[in-house]
Amino acid sequence: MKRLKNMVFIRKASTVLGAMALLLAGAAQAQSVAPVGGSRPQAPSLTPEQVATMQHDMDTALHYKLAPDVLPRLSAALRAIQAAKIQPPGHVGMSLDQQIALVGQVPGLDAILKAHGLDARSFVMSLTCVGLTGSLLNIPPGQGGAQMPVPDAANVAILKNNPQALQELVGVLREGAPASSSAQVH
Repeated sequence: MKRLKNMVFIRKASTVLGAMALLLAGAAQAQSVAPVGGSRPQAPSLTPEQVATMQHDMDTALHYKLAPDVLPRLSAALRAIQAAKIQPPGHVGMSLDQQIALVGQVPGLDAILKAHGLDARSFVMSLTCVGLTGSLLNIPPGQGGAQMPVPDAANVAILKNNPQALQELVGVLREGAPASSSAQVH
C-alpha cells in the first residue's frame, strides 16, 4: 500500500512537472491522475529508470533555492514570452535537464529571460519548484503519508509570504495555458 501511495505521488509530481512544461509550451493536454472506477488510482506506467529520474528531479526542484523576488520576475517573463508568441518546447515525461536544454535552444527566449534576471535553468527550476512546492502546500496535513517529500522551508516561506505575487503567477500561467489543458497550478 505504501508503494502504491508513493507511485501515485510520483505520478502526480510527474503531472506537475509535465504541466509546467505544457504551460510553457502551450502543448497538448496534461495527463490526468483521476481515480479509475471512483476508488483506486490508475497505476502509472513508468519504468524504474523514469521513477528514479522523477524522484531525483522532484528532490532537486523541491530544494532549489528560490530568489526572494522570483514570483514577480517569473510573471513578467511569462507575459513577455506570451506577448512574443514564443512557445518553448516541452513534453510530459521529460527530465528537468532535458527541459532546461530545450528551453535554452528556443530563439528569442534567452533575451527575454535575461531581461528578467533569468536563464533557461533558473526559469525552468523556479517554475518547477514553485509548482511542486505549491502543490505540496495544498495537501491537507496528515493526507500525504510518511513518504511525502518536504519542500525547502525558505521556499515555503517565499510562497506563503507573497500570496498576491503567487496568485498573479498562477493567473499568468492559466492565461498562457492551452484551452484544452487540465493542468492547474494552485
